[in-house]
Amino acid sequence: MSHFFISYSRRDMEIADQFVNSLAEMGMDVWVDREDIKVGNSWREQIVEAIDTCDAFVLILSSNSAASTNVHKEVILAQDSARPTYVVMLEVVRLPAAIRYQLAGLQFINVPLLGFEKSAQILIDALKPYLKKKTDKESQKQTELVIQGIDLSAFDAEKQQQLLAFVASLANTDTAQLSIANMTAGSVHVFMDMPSAAAYQLKALALNADPRFKQLGIVSLRITGNTLFVHTANGALDPSPIPIQTFFSSLFGRIVTIFAALLILAGLTTFMPPRMTPIASDPAVTWSATPTIPTLTETPSATATQTPTQTATPTETPTPTATPVVYEIMNAVVANERIACNYGPGNLYLNDEALRQGIKLQALGRDINSGWAYVQADGYPSPCWVNLEYITLDGEIENLEPLYPGKVKLPPSNFWPPPQNVYSIRSKTDGSKLSIYWDALILEPGDMESANAPRYLLELWLCKDGELTFTPIFAWNNNVVVDDEAGCSEPSSGVIYISEKHGYPGPVVIPWTPHP
Repeated sequence: MSHFFISYSRRDMEIADQFVNSLAEMGMDVWVDREDIKVGNSWREQIVEAIDTCDAFVLILSSNSAASTNVHKEVILAQDSARPTYVVMLEVVRLPAAIRYQLAGLQFINVPLLGFEKSAQILIDALKPYLKKKTDKESQKQTELVIQGIDLSAFDAEKQQQLLAFVASLANTDTAQLSIANMTAGSVHVFMDMPSAAAYQLKALALNADPRFKQLGIVSLRITGNTLFVHTANGALDPSPIPIQTFFSSLFGRIVTIFAALLILAGLTTFMPPRMTPIASDPAVTWSATPTIPTLTETPSATATQTPTQTATPTETPTPTATPVVYEIMNAVVANERIACNYGPGNLYLNDEALRQGIKLQALGRDINSGWAYVQADGYPSPCWVNLEYITLDGEIENLEPLYPGKVKLPPSNFWPPPQNVYSIRSKTDGSKLSIYWDALILEPGDMESANAPRYLLELWLCKDGELTFTPIFAWNNNVVVDDEAGCSEPSSGVIYISEKHGYPGPVVIPWTPHP
């Protein structure tokens, strides 16, 4: 039977139970932690198995759950076992670093905007497809155990039996139900078949950093199908099978051993490192701006011979070839006393640097509308965009390569969710008017670049006079109306971002309503 796992903070139990009841009324099997099974940050195999085997994972997101380390780990476990994840947002919160990656790009159900009834219905509709999926519970699982401090060649039959007996005692199962399917080197990786309950018991013990794993040098484990290893020393989830501190301590020990052996063999009392010869850098490649012109060799005229009939030979017309466009990188200098250097080509894009008069620049390209240049300033870490009116450019603007939109991207941010529930409506009375809507996201003042900074950025390709025109629009409210005519050979389109001081959450493609 399919089931859905609900992750929430106990401080939000009342609203979480309302969602649980709404799902249950629709005949959905919901797994919710109604018992205090994580007291003292302790995990039981029931919750580990419930997350690993759920058909979908639902996070009730609030300031309470965002601050809960247990909720963080539940989200990571769900992502580790590739569970579809849905987020019910009780309030606008900054996504915590621990789960920012796992939640990036997901659509959130915005309860303050939609209200409880509509939010619950949207969640029910999202989960309904999983009700058709009936799967038998797997009776067997394979678990990968990583053992350090022993070579594979030394892991003989006796040690294998010791490991089987050890795992049987940890997982409260019979040794006869366990078998070693495979072993590989690089530390010793033992792939062991076992009952599912035993596998989840082991994973729960590892999440709880059970000290008994140290007895046989088991540093991490994972259930086959999961992507992350559980480090037994601290319960951390990580793609690496060897904890970084263990790896470096082991590596350091080997280096010390080799170093000592060198001293003994060489009979040295001091060790002088070999002198390092600096590597010469490759000479710079010089590009010639002058095209190579082939030399024409004059062919002597043939001696005329009188013939009865003179045949005219038609002159062959050469086929014109397209000349490739060669763009330049130009020198420039800041002409005004102090100018903004932004992340995008416009005054309302987020500010990256402030450049003072006289700073030398390399102009690398321009925006498609030729109003801003993408420059690298001397002594600054990265390129940014400056208004061409405020610099002196050593060359023609048209000779700079168009880089935006397309080749230069806005800095992404996953501190906040991307825009939610974006849609568009075209006016029936005037087909050239298109309204674009999305859920409002009210950020705290400290998360904006300034009190008057726009909250949203829309980058649109709009049809005007038969041509698509790139049009950035900055918005303070959660809707805009744009002019988008018919008659272009390609369809109009656009994306939307949140604009906050760390960067741009998004983009989200705008569903574009076509012309009638």
